[in-house]
Amino acid sequence: MDSISPAFLADLPRLSWLALAVSGGLLAAATYMRRSHHTSLAAMDRRAQSIVYREAPTVRVVDPQRVDRLRKVVRLTPGESVDVLETGPGLPPRFRIRLERIVPCEGGAAAQISVDFGGTALSCGPLVEETAFNQFVLPRASRDEPRNCVFHYQENGGSLDFMRLKLRYVDEAQQAADIDVLQVSGHWPAAA
Repeated sequence: MDSISPAFLADLPRLSWLALAVSGGLLAAATYMRRSHHTSLAAMDRRAQSIVYREAPTVRVVDPQRVDRLRKVVRLTPGESVDVLETGPGLPPRFRIRLERIVPCEGGAAAQISVDFGGTALSCGPLVEETAFNQFVLPRASRDEPRNCVFHYQENGGSLDFMRLKLRYVDEAQQAADIDVLQVSGHWPAAA
């Protein structure tokens, strides 16, 4: 039997580690390729399924829930107002929008509006200027909608109210503004 050269014996641990690293790299690459290939095929073959929420407990509803949604675009001229929600005779307005004036700005015209929302204070995005209580200078709506709108959100027991106003268009020739109004009110039964 031939004797093993001492140089080979000295390199044996390095060769073992090299073989182990190469086999580990091949195993990792094969696992990655198999996993990514399987995921892309599964996504192509899979049909839409119902969504299952596992993080939140499921709440059974005995009584039906009710959601009222109102969305419309109102065209106002300076001094004109519109009641979005009907108000009974002799009562203060529940939701009234009034166009005070058209304000010229460097990026186009803006609209100064006052909103009567039953005495509730409204919030606005950082691009909207609040001039007085519930009086705002609205810039024209852009893609960054939450920053240039007036809104109100309130949860109260078994109900949720949401309101949003944004300026859709300003016609400087006719001194008119189109305001997009969204009002959602949801009611659900109280827990028994």
